[in-house]
Amino acid sequence: MKQIVLALFIFLFASVLGACSTEDDAPETEGTQDESVTEAQDQDAIEETDHNEESGEGNGGFLWKVESGDTEMYLQGTIHLGNDDFYPLDPAIEEAFDRADVVLPEFNLLEETPPQQEIMEYATFEDDTTLDEVLPEETYAELEGILESNGMDVEAVNGYQPWFVEMTLLQFTIMSSDVNAQDAVDLYFLEKATKEGKEIVSLESAEEQYEMLSGYSMETQIQTLELALDGYENAADEMEELADAWLEGEIEILSDADNEAEINDEYMEELNDKRNVDMANRLDEILQEDNGQIYFVFVGTAHLTVDPSILTELEDKGYEVERVY
Repeated sequence: MKQIVLALFIFLFASVLGACSTEDDAPETEGTQDESVTEAQDQDAIEETDHNEESGEGNGGFLWKVESGDTEMYLQGTIHLGNDDFYPLDPAIEEAFDRADVVLPEFNLLEETPPQQEIMEYATFEDDTTLDEVLPEETYAELEGILESNGMDVEAVNGYQPWFVEMTLLQFTIMSSDVNAQDAVDLYFLEKATKEGKEIVSLESAEEQYEMLSGYSMETQIQTLELALDGYENAADEMEELADAWLEGEIEILSDADNEAEINDEYMEELNDKRNVDMANRLDEILQEDNGQIYFVFVGTAHLTVDPSILTELEDKGYEVERVY
């Protein structure tokens, strides 16, 4: 269930996986981000949405709407995974996107990913500390076994912090599932917005997400890595279940993911609570400007469903939030 939490909350992990796959000792993945997304876009199935179609005839769910004077704002809960079968999305979602003047992702992964050297600075220890020095012996041995089963020597990750090693496990999980980060819903919207010339305004930055992950206490990093190791055997199946839940609109499964992860308070406070408050404040500023534009916000579904969520924060500010789909 730990992988489900990451897939719901962290758009950054798509770029982190890219960084992992470029390391000499990391396993290779087929294709590139841009190629995979472009191929998905070029399929005949992705056509202009018929705005007269009723929702419920396509894929995906979790769309809300907020109005402030002449300004409309759609909020789409996404999943940071996908495959070709995801698209096109439900007509209600496609129509909301098509109507938008401005789109707001967590951040624009197509243009704002830091250089690999900077990513490695976040990923490695600041001093000469090594992974085997901070992990319990049993945990390190379990990690070694999983890495060896994937053709990787544990020494290749010994200089990295636990949070980054966890991303390597996530890469293995995704490679063995029928979903991938290259076809993520967020990337679909970003590619489409770029192609159509829509204005893209990031709610966060890649640096902020890297700082959050690398800024966790070592205790929390070790705990989350141990959870990932404990759940590794079933992780690929859970990924696929998560994708199915998103496609079918099963909001309860996605909303309960954080409760099942059994992670400490620091983890969820940084991953969810603080970020949701900050993003809601940013959206509140836009709504208060009331410039008459239509906005399309797309963030991980848990940011809209796990309290304190962006939606509950907006409701607390006096906005009426309408569920569209």
